[in-house]
Amino acid sequence: MASNELLNKAHPLKAMLALTIPSMFAQFVNILYGVVDKLFIANMQSGSGLALAGVGICAPITTLITSFTYLICQGASPLFATRLGQKDYDDAKKIMANSFLLLVIITVVLMLVFLIFKKPLLYSFGATPNNFEYASDYITIYVLGTFFCLMSLGLNSFITCQGKSTRAMVTVIIGALTNILLDYIFIFPFNMGVKGAALATIIAQAASALFAFSFLISNKSIIKMSFKGYSLKYMKKIMKIGFCPFIITFTDSVILIVMNKMVSIYADGNADLYLTINSILLSFFTLISMPFSGISLGGQPFLSYNYGASEPKRVRKGFIYELMICYIYGIIMFIISMFYSKYFIKLFILTKTEEVQNAILNVAPNIIRWYCLGVILLPLQWCCVDTLVGLGHANRAIIFSLIRKILTVIFTVVFPIFLGTKGCYLGESVSDIISSTITTIGFVMIFPKILKIKVKHSA
Repeated sequence: MASNELLNKAHPLKAMLALTIPSMFAQFVNILYGVVDKLFIANMQSGSGLALAGVGICAPITTLITSFTYLICQGASPLFATRLGQKDYDDAKKIMANSFLLLVIITVVLMLVFLIFKKPLLYSFGATPNNFEYASDYITIYVLGTFFCLMSLGLNSFITCQGKSTRAMVTVIIGALTNILLDYIFIFPFNMGVKGAALATIIAQAASALFAFSFLISNKSIIKMSFKGYSLKYMKKIMKIGFCPFIITFTDSVILIVMNKMVSIYADGNADLYLTINSILLSFFTLISMPFSGISLGGQPFLSYNYGASEPKRVRKGFIYELMICYIYGIIMFIISMFYSKYFIKLFILTKTEEVQNAILNVAPNIIRWYCLGVILLPLQWCCVDTLVGLGHANRAIIFSLIRKILTVIFTVVFPIFLGTKGCYLGESVSDIISSTITTIGFVMIFPKILKIKVKHSA
């Protein structure tokens, strides 16, 4: 087995930069799947406004599918990296094999559920008679490609865990470039509309999954993919640790549903306009949240590996550098969200009439400001929670994550009663500020104890 010098010998700053920057960039590129779909849809010649609103209605389902990927890959990744640190390569191989089987099982279940209950789900998520057809067309094709979605994300995490973050980034870039090319071809020359956008996405995800799979079965992989050693014991371990990132993403779906519902109630007859703006807003916010996730999850293999190798100083330094990198990006995005979001919004309304452009530009920049006020503290939330998961303390991480999600739902429901539509968006910001503060205080109290206990057990 080849040793991984980046994880066990490189300076923590060098290692963190090598792991987090490609991972952040990969997540940034991964955002293009959704954003490019919406950009092309928003600029279709006919029905673009309702089509964009319809695709936005599908966000809870696409987010939910992603959450099940995190249940497995983010549950397996810390275990996998820790076993590498302990030189237990046989166990690492079994963890990967059981993860693959779980992804296949989940694929079948999700496809059946969403295809059978598609209509009631879409209407419960805020669809209207005007945009239902667009939402239905998009999600039907997307759900049929669930296998490729789960595999492209799930398999790639095992490449990152081996310290090969650049290779993992290439996997994502291949999918993103394929998606951009096919989006244009299917939506414009072939005039396939939202169906073309969904088809482009699943073909692109299939390309990423194939590239990741080909690497994991090759001799370049430290641990080669295996199709044996299946055990309920491993599956339970994987899902226990992955439950925290699963809950984080799963509850994002709930928040999207609640926000769309509250906007529909308080929009004073402008529900379709606000649902269209929500689609733009969520595209913008993923430019913040996904790279945050890329940084915190990209650094996780280093933290897990050195925790497994009983190197608490390297774990501590790695966390500090990870947080610094996350904060640099966070400050940049906070400034953009407060002062320059209109340039992002304009990309979605290039083909709209002047009247529609003015209607969106009069409202959308303020909505982004209200929604993103708490971004300045979010690096603390992301890094602290994902570090706890990476060190095997998922139960504590779940508590901190649920505090944020529960507060967001409560504030999103209560604030509009007093503030109207503005309250639908301020709820996220207030929740981010309060929950990030609570998480940071809790982490500062817990983190030293975790490292101290590990040293005692290894002595």
